[in-house]
Amino acid sequence: MKKNKSANLLVEIFLWVCSIVTIYPLLMVVLTAFKTRGEASYLNIKFPKVWQFSNFAEVWKYNFLRFLGNSVFTTFVAVLLTLVLSAVMSFVLTRRNTRGCRTAYRLMTFGIIAPFAAMPTIKLLRGLGLYGSHIGLSLCYAALFMPFTTMIFTGFIKGIPRELDEAAVIDGVRGFSLFGLIISPLLKPVIATAGVLNFMWVWNELQIPIYLLNSSSKWTLPLSVYNFYGQYSRSWNLVCADMVMVSVPVVLVYIFAQRYIINGMISGAVKG
Repeated sequence: MKKNKSANLLVEIFLWVCSIVTIYPLLMVVLTAFKTRGEASYLNIKFPKVWQFSNFAEVWKYNFLRFLGNSVFTTFVAVLLTLVLSAVMSFVLTRRNTRGCRTAYRLMTFGIIAPFAAMPTIKLLRGLGLYGSHIGLSLCYAALFMPFTTMIFTGFIKGIPRELDEAAVIDGVRGFSLFGLIISPLLKPVIATAGVLNFMWVWNELQIPIYLLNSSSKWTLPLSVYNFYGQYSRSWNLVCADMVMVSVPVVLVYIFAQRYIINGMISGAVKG
């Protein structure tokens, strides 16, 4: 018993240290966003003497609304494409279960570890006439995140009884109607899980837009933070205010969808 208590105490201490290491920089960014330029230069977690809400108004003037619209459009299109294509592909690969489908699924999973190749992607998008557009960027995101999303959907669909398909076919429901009317309503938990994960991945992505967007007017919010830091590198209060404003949508989505993420993970694990 004493050994167990000592071990538990050490684990708790370790977890507390990890929590402090994680929370400290986040708290520093949030508090710095409300400080004056002089106070912000110390980069500590002291509360500001006077809360400077004007920092956010200053950031808003930096075409924030345009960058926000770019991020919303790109993220919406990318997540929608990823979810629809991954769900349909997972259903086909799972239900057919032929040698070819199993091979296709294995090849698809290799995409999880495949790195982003800038030059071939740029050449392909130029050939399609989509280079520099938000649609081209969304298609790139969908291609990158489909393998992992397909794996999540496949594990969930394997737990759905085939008898539902057979009963629907007897009633005259076939083809895409079978998936749309019978299967898709059962996928709500995993759709919520995959949707939130893909939203966070796409929204926070910085590297890919640098290569695929050739105009500053088309930049997404993470790119605007990068450029904003270049112009205001000595004004840490404005930089942190910009980072807070960019992070707010992701934090809100995660807070309100946390229950669906957990339920989807549990359901997928049990069904898989």
